[in-house]
Amino acid sequence: MFQFKIATERCDKFSCFDEYSRMCRVHKSRRTLANALTKGTVSCCSADSAKGDSPRRGLTAVELLFAMLIMAMVAGSLAALSNAVQLANEYGNGYGTATQHARVTLERIDRTVNEAYGRSTYPGVWVTQDVDGQWTYPDTLVVWHPSGPPANPSGPPLVQELVIFCPDPAATGDFVQLTVPGNAQSVPSDAASLKALVDSLKSSSTANKVVLTNLLRMTPVSSSSSATATIRGAARFVVTLTPSGANWTSYNSGALAWNNLPWVLGIHSASAGLRQVSVQSELQLNPGDTWVAGNAAGENTTPFLGSACFSYSLP
Repeated sequence: MFQFKIATERCDKFSCFDEYSRMCRVHKSRRTLANALTKGTVSCCSADSAKGDSPRRGLTAVELLFAMLIMAMVAGSLAALSNAVQLANEYGNGYGTATQHARVTLERIDRTVNEAYGRSTYPGVWVTQDVDGQWTYPDTLVVWHPSGPPANPSGPPLVQELVIFCPDPAATGDFVQLTVPGNAQSVPSDAASLKALVDSLKSSSTANKVVLTNLLRMTPVSSSSSATATIRGAARFVVTLTPSGANWTSYNSGALAWNNLPWVLGIHSASAGLRQVSVQSELQLNPGDTWVAGNAAGENTTPFLGSACFSYSLP
């Protein structure tokens, strides 16, 4: 079928020989395959093999192990990412809830103090505190807050005119606002009698309680009088009078001149002056009502601070 000329005289004539070699590799196999098919000795599969089509092979054990390892690494990364997202969401929601509770509670205290009523003997705001050895717990705020004109403008206030903010002794974690409508009992002026009255009102069945937050931190406190630790709410109040009660007592006794009293911004006349009553508040709230110490999200109790004030004329 083909005619070839082999040249040996010159190197450039070897091209015919090279062409023959290339032709053999391509066409010789086809010719051999055609002859075999003519004789019926080659199957279709052999024909496909002769054309250069090799059968497909599967993955080796090493390749399968590497694939499984990569899939395990991807699955572990996704699980860690999912857990981080969940903890971040829990963290944000917890602090968001605590912040909202603190805002509502402190705004209620602020509004009540701003609307308080006071006189020289009854300054309008008191803090009662428990004393245990060298420790004091000023966690109860009492405000003279009549709904209209006070029953006794010069004092004393009536129990029904009081608004009390304190941890609820009957419910762990609750910080409440107490009122006792219809109780026309007069409020004593001395601190010991006032504290006894307020303590009785906290547990009174006739008192109206409004829960301002249920996230108040409760912590065990060792007692000097008992081997068992008591649970106390983390709330604190500080009241500052300017001029103070001691200043006013010194003036009444003649030890301090009228013009030497520390009047707010120096506002006073020959017969009247401005007294300012300021209240600082601190509440420690848990980030959510399901919070536990050492939680996975790393949340901790958070202190929230507030302040309020009002003024009235002396004397």
